[in-house]
Amino acid sequence: MSAKYASRYEAVFLCTHPKGPKMSQSAAAKYTRKSKAFVQKWIQRYKLAKNVDDLPQRGSIGKVDEKDEKRIVNLFSRNPALTLRRGQAKLKSKGLDISYEAIRTHLRAHDLKWRNTMKKPLLTEKHVTKRLAWAHENIAEDFNNVIFTDECSIWARCILTRAWSTSANRLVQRTVKHGIKVHLWGCFSKQGFGTLHLFTYNLNAAKMLQIYKKALLPSAKRWFISKNEDWILQEDNDPKHRSKLCTEWKNQSGIVTFNWPSQSPDANPIENVWAYIKQELRGKRAHTLKQLSCEIRRIWRSLPLEYAVNLVESMPRRCQAIIDADCDWTHY
Repeated sequence: MSAKYASRYEAVFLCTHPKGPKMSQSAAAKYTRKSKAFVQKWIQRYKLAKNVDDLPQRGSIGKVDEKDEKRIVNLFSRNPALTLRRGQAKLKSKGLDISYEAIRTHLRAHDLKWRNTMKKPLLTEKHVTKRLAWAHENIAEDFNNVIFTDECSIWARCILTRAWSTSANRLVQRTVKHGIKVHLWGCFSKQGFGTLHLFTYNLNAAKMLQIYKKALLPSAKRWFISKNEDWILQEDNDPKHRSKLCTEWKNQSGIVTFNWPSQSPDANPIENVWAYIKQELRGKRAHTLKQLSCEIRRIWRSLPLEYAVNLVESMPRRCQAIIDADCDWTHY
């Protein structure tokens, strides 16, 4: 018996069977971890039909021809903010009377669902040109000796964008204007994850230089030969990275910097690491800066070597994705 039918028969047995415990519907719902409506439905179905089978044609797509289905898909593709109710009204005004549940079923058949939008900076023509040239130039590049770096900011209270809750008991999340926040600087290569540097001050060129010395160089020495020419530093075009102070120090230290296109966080694999850390922190309470920092360091230390290897090996695919997207944003 499948799990679907087992849960239905279990609800019926707990409440109505002569040899059952004769539970109330509320107690049975709590015991089976189902809703009370679920228990009521299948008890009533069993009383009428002596089984818990689905009704014939349950959930079938409304009977519309191919032309009408295309009209439905085109309407919501052209108007992505259109609600089901308003879309139903528009279709009805044009002679197509169909329920909004059937509309949703047709849209899902074409992978059209109500999803969160992706917010990305606007790419100028200059950005597009440089991204395309960079992708073609580096699609066959060997990234095994590249150290990927970036900065990130994390707040103690990570707000959930979506969560499971009932209409009568909505999840409430308390927010504050100036919450606890910590900044991160991290690096990794195909050899693993390096030193994570946490700070709360405003970053400038002088402090960026200190991070290079305290976190970047010790990580590079663990992974590569002592000569700085044996590895390549990847970082974005932040003014602090390109400042005269940091540029002169890197030149004097023999550190080679990887050419990087502007407005291209989707090409940097460390962005996936920041997203993973934020996801792991969601729903967890950190009341002090120390608690938040300890939790972040724990997550960073738990990152496996295989994760770093997979991220580095994804670089050729990222370059190809940029080319395939005509230099627009990719899903990386």
